[in-house]
Amino acid sequence: MKNKFWEKIIILSIGAAFVLSFALWFLAPHRRRYVMKFQSTDHDGLCLEERYVPVSAGDSMLQFVDELLLGPETAHYRHLFSPGTRTIYCFVRNKVLFVNLSDEVLLQTGDSSSIRDGTEIFKENILSNFRNIKGIEMFVGGKYVSWAE
Repeated sequence: MKNKFWEKIIILSIGAAFVLSFALWFLAPHRRRYVMKFQSTDHDGLCLEERYVPVSAGDSMLQFVDELLLGPETAHYRHLFSPGTRTIYCFVRNKVLFVNLSDEVLLQTGDSSSIRDGTEIFKENILSNFRNIKGIEMFVGGKYVSWAE
């Protein structure tokens, strides 16, 4: 008789834990995992940084680009562009990303990659995290950047 009682308690506990974990998962804000690449300040080459960006009803590409422009979380990595660079517009049409960045891109600071390197790394980040993107058209201050490809 005692064994039946404990079996019921264990089964109810497992069931309650399952229901609780499912409810917490369902109510928690959903996040998407991205792997971002930045230049290292210590050595040549790119370093990877993992980020979880909340999924919202908005544009995931714009959220990703904004997060990328914020720069690395690690102090030993370089920003892609000068701090303060922001997105003026960002949209996808026919599998091509159109992105216009502010003029701060042109202000090269010591803790950011060169403009050309930053642009190449930006492109790598987009293409590796968004497999549906086949091309990138980049603008700075509304002017087309021909060397972005």
